[in-house]
Amino acid sequence: MSSISLSNCSPPVPPIRILIADRNCMGSQLLAESLDRDSRFEAVAVSATAATTDILSAVSARKPDVAVISADFDGGAKKGLRAARAVNAHYRNVHIVVLLELSARESVIAAFRCGAKGVFCRSKPLDEFRACIERVSRGEIWANCVETEYLLEAARNAPSCDGIDSDKVGMLSKREVQVAEGAAQGYSNKQIADQFRLSEHTVKNYLSRIFEKLGVSNRFELLFLLFNEGNGLSSRAVGRNVSGLGNPIEVCLKAAEEGYAAAQFIVGLAHLEGDGVEKNGHSAYYWLRMAEENSSAVRQRSRALTQNLKTKINPAELKGLERRIAIGAQNDKILASKPVDLFKQSLPLLTHRQVV
Repeated sequence: MSSISLSNCSPPVPPIRILIADRNCMGSQLLAESLDRDSRFEAVAVSATAATTDILSAVSARKPDVAVISADFDGGAKKGLRAARAVNAHYRNVHIVVLLELSARESVIAAFRCGAKGVFCRSKPLDEFRACIERVSRGEIWANCVETEYLLEAARNAPSCDGIDSDKVGMLSKREVQVAEGAAQGYSNKQIADQFRLSEHTVKNYLSRIFEKLGVSNRFELLFLLFNEGNGLSSRAVGRNVSGLGNPIEVCLKAAEEGYAAAQFIVGLAHLEGDGVEKNGHSAYYWLRMAEENSSAVRQRSRALTQNLKTKINPAELKGLERRIAIGAQNDKILASKPVDLFKQSLPLLTHRQVV
């Protein structure tokens, strides 16, 4: 009887350790059970909540190779993306797969920006999901052709110092280039600080030096400098476009930064729809929230002033005014308009205010 040499036997391959944080506890348990049936995988942790702290604690305790995180949780849209960003920031050796309801452009880009190595749409077969986890565990990227094109398009459209033939940009250090690109792409000082492991104060100092070297005074002038230089446009040509309503967005951006709520709302819509500017969820959220906050302040101030005016207006005339206001408030023209149309409609008013 022949004997088998043990020295020729390969050691068993350890299973891929997986943390699962699906949109709810039941979904996480079912997904874990389906993966555990395959000897290649081991679900070492199942998060019962969408809390980022709980997911980080589970990663720390169970040390998974791959974290499967749903982009959205029941009762909390995009909570999973925040958790994915936190896991990526604290545990760079853990590969992340983000589960999506639909492979929409904005969702795919947001997932990869938050640290995902792969995205997987729930409508796809389970066999493909297993392949996704296996490939991502090896450090590979998992995205189909359409999703990859979304990423390439976003990379092409992102403001960047790459390929810009400018003496000004050449004066920036490597770190200043990184901070400048982050600022122009809509990231906050805190987000830039977290990405490069800097303090917010250091990022602020970097931005001051960048603005001085490039001859700009704020993030939006920086954005247009990078965009225009990258597309071979001179500042003079851009100015002609703005005065001729060909590129009115620059005026709205400056007005938004100066605190005009209407301009902030318009810029937020533009980033939300990718109309006239890069489609960017972070920038859309920022400007729409700024518009909301400033509109609330305007509402409070208006209410205080109108309460005082009420005592000075005849009740019959006041009733007529309120009737006209009710009719005017039903006009949702601004909500139905395209951002580019709003740019053009509001440009004369904004330029009359001498926004520079």
